[in-house]
Amino acid sequence: MRSGQGVSARFVVFLAALGIGAAGGCAGPGLSLDEISEAPIALVYWDAATARRRQELLEEMEARGAPSGPSRAGVARLEGIAGAVGLQAGSSAGLKIRDFPGRIALLNPRTLEVKPFPSAPPNARPLAWSGDHTRLLFNSSHQDGGRSQIYEHNEQTGSVLKLTHGPAYHLEGAYGPQGQLLITWVEVEKDRRTAGLDIRPPAGGVGQPILEGVYPSSPKWSPDGEEIIYVRSKATNPRKDRSEIVSQAPELDAEVDALARGREPVFTPDGDSIIYSAQTAQGWKLRRMRSDGSGRAAVGRSVRDERWPAVSPDGRHVVYVSNEAGFDQLYIRRIDGSGDRILLKEGSVAFPVW
Repeated sequence: MRSGQGVSARFVVFLAALGIGAAGGCAGPGLSLDEISEAPIALVYWDAATARRRQELLEEMEARGAPSGPSRAGVARLEGIAGAVGLQAGSSAGLKIRDFPGRIALLNPRTLEVKPFPSAPPNARPLAWSGDHTRLLFNSSHQDGGRSQIYEHNEQTGSVLKLTHGPAYHLEGAYGPQGQLLITWVEVEKDRRTAGLDIRPPAGGVGQPILEGVYPSSPKWSPDGEEIIYVRSKATNPRKDRSEIVSQAPELDAEVDALARGREPVFTPDGDSIIYSAQTAQGWKLRRMRSDGSGRAAVGRSVRDERWPAVSPDGRHVVYVSNEAGFDQLYIRRIDGSGDRILLKEGSVAFPVW
């Protein structure tokens, strides 16, 4: 399985190799759609024909070799930034990927209706829902000279607010308990090549730095506001990922605690637990731990790889991405690990946010 599913297959390289795995296995019965929350899942979606052609191009790119990684841990290079939006510098296959863009869509997980999301241009990525599910953060590189920035869509008004501006790249974001924003940034100018994480007001504006010098992927803020988690990526052999999920208080120079090896962490709605993906001898698997890193346990069992978990707003289910059918598709299971099944059979998906 390509951990990044479409856009993320390139995104992972510049964020210091966000993992690669292999898929297999089959989904089991037992989970009825009637029990699933109707809260929409935002995701990047490719229809079946587009997904097939795009997969061929990605395989061609991989056959020619991955793009250069960070010049030092956590700091992106321009080649990686281009890859994050599906444009691999110096690759004819990468140039063709622009003709097969993913688009954000909204999936009703109970009815399986997939609705277009007109507020975002092609190759945008959903990042986070607000606590009341009325606002959606997403990133896009359609302005600022192709430098990714973060936007907010308001479901009630249909309006879009641009929250960040260049010259820095702003790639990921999350909401805080009071509507504040966690925003990651990367600077690649010759005299300043660094990255970090800011806290910003609900409408954007000047950030308060809480981390600088590394790229903190998958940032999340705990529901009680006391803890921020993110992933410290390390350039390493893809067969043995060494990235760590860490936590700290939401303030500059706060003590950092390592919680577990893994990627793509998300809090459960009550804040008591973190669901994440960890590399095991059997591939990438969903894991659960307490917010302090204790009590680590599997979330269900399957023979397929399991990446990019997203937990339902009621805390009862978790969706994830796997590649059992040859394309990255969306699966679901109960939070206790039971009732595993494929959720969306048609097309290919990436970056689910629930």
